[in-house]
Amino acid sequence: MTEKVLTQKGSRIRRRMIDTTARILREQGFRGATVRRIAGEAHVNISSVRYYFGSKEQLIALAMDTLMGDVESVVACLDDQRLPAKERLRRYMRAYIPLARKHPALFKTISCTASPTHDTYFLYLTFLYEQCWPKFTAAVAEAYGLTDPEDIKLRSIQLISALEFPILLELNQGRVAASAYAEPQNLDRYVDLLVDPPARTPAAAAR
Repeated sequence: MTEKVLTQKGSRIRRRMIDTTARILREQGFRGATVRRIAGEAHVNISSVRYYFGSKEQLIALAMDTLMGDVESVVACLDDQRLPAKERLRRYMRAYIPLARKHPALFKTISCTASPTHDTYFLYLTFLYEQCWPKFTAAVAEAYGLTDPEDIKLRSIQLISALEFPILLELNQGRVAASAYAEPQNLDRYVDLLVDPPARTPAAAAR
C-alpha cells in the first residue's frame, strides 16, 4: 500500500483508530474488533478503515505492534544483567501483573483452550512465552542456585502459576478476594513473598 500524505488532522484520526483498535483487542480479542465497532468507538466513518489503512488486516497489524510494545517492555525487565537475578525477577513479576490486567482478552486465552487460534492473541501469546521463558528460567536458575533442568523448570512454573492463577480467577469469575494481591499497596509484598518466601522454622520443617 502506498503511504498516504496526511494532514495533521488525518494523522490524528489515523492514530486514534490504531489506539482504539489496540484497546478493543486488549479487552475483547479479535472477535470483538469488527470494522463497525472500531469505527464507532473511534468516531469515524466505516469507510475510514479502507481510506487510512487499505484493509482491516493492515489496521489490526498496526494495532498489534502497539500491543507488542507492551509485552516487549515487560520482557526487557529480565535483560538488565547489572541487576541481581532476584531483582530482575521482581521487576518482571511486578510488570507482568499490570500487563495481564491491561490485556484481559490475552489472559482469558490462556485458560480457554477451546478457542480457535485465529480468534485469539495466538501470536502475541507465543511471543510472550518464547521471548521471556528462556530469560525467566535463566534468572530463576541464577537466583536460587539451581542446576538441575527439571528443578529449574518446576520452580519457574511455580512462580508463573502464582502470578497467573488469581488473574485468571478474576477474569473468568469476576472479582475475587485473591485479586487484592494485585492492588498497588499489596503488589510489592506479594512479589517479595514469591521471590523470597520466609524461611521455615525448625518446628515447621519437621512436620
